[in-house]
Amino acid sequence: MEHEQKTLNVRGKNIEMLVGGEGPDLLYMHSAGGEIAWLPFFESLSSKFKVHVPAHPGFSNSSGLEEIDSIEDIVFHTTDLMKELDLKNPAMVGLSLGGWISAEFATRYSERISSLVLIAPVGMRPPEGDIFSASPKEMRQLVFSEPESDLAQGFIPDQGDAETMTMAFRAKQATARVGWNPYLHNRKLEGRLYRIDVPTLIIGADKDALVSEEHCRLYENGIANSKFVNIEGAGHAVPFERPQDVADAVISFLVG
Repeated sequence: MEHEQKTLNVRGKNIEMLVGGEGPDLLYMHSAGGEIAWLPFFESLSSKFKVHVPAHPGFSNSSGLEEIDSIEDIVFHTTDLMKELDLKNPAMVGLSLGGWISAEFATRYSERISSLVLIAPVGMRPPEGDIFSASPKEMRQLVFSEPESDLAQGFIPDQGDAETMTMAFRAKQATARVGWNPYLHNRKLEGRLYRIDVPTLIIGADKDALVSEEHCRLYENGIANSKFVNIEGAGHAVPFERPQDVADAVISFLVG
């Protein structure tokens, strides 16, 4: 399905984003990897939804990192983004860092979204591996179930061209602004999950070396009207390794 790449001005920040598909709005919140590319996962979702994939400030080609010091800053930015896009009650889907952002958003603004999908979300306990000090090889081992596969090396190469390495540096820099200390979690979040009052799906992966099933279950236990689904044979990058399985789970949950 065709998609559009565009730049949106959000209160002075130039935000790169992808849009594709038709149907109800779905807003995707990306991970620390900054996956701003039209991936098979988005293609599958676009068969049922109009999929919006913005790059958070400082990631990819989006500006505005100097205004971001915390997850809360990204939450406020997301409310401005949704207003600019005229999104009214979209489904919100977030992976890893994006799952954490989505959960924080929903604890404050549940009434602004129709439903929530958290995929391998960080946010309540420190992840089990250090993404800031990991080498490319170590990072692949943390994120992919088959770290030396072509897929894994395509996402996280040992060496890449100048643009690829620049985007990787920007993503790590932007992630550090919100997730360095404390490391990729907010100790207050668990006690705020009761505020989320929209249908919520939590998706985990049985070979995830960063986010355990136990951590995903904390979200399930804290959010009323939520359910947990485990995808077998996949690592932390589950929507990249098992795009159709994850898309099917999301579509089944959101559409029925």
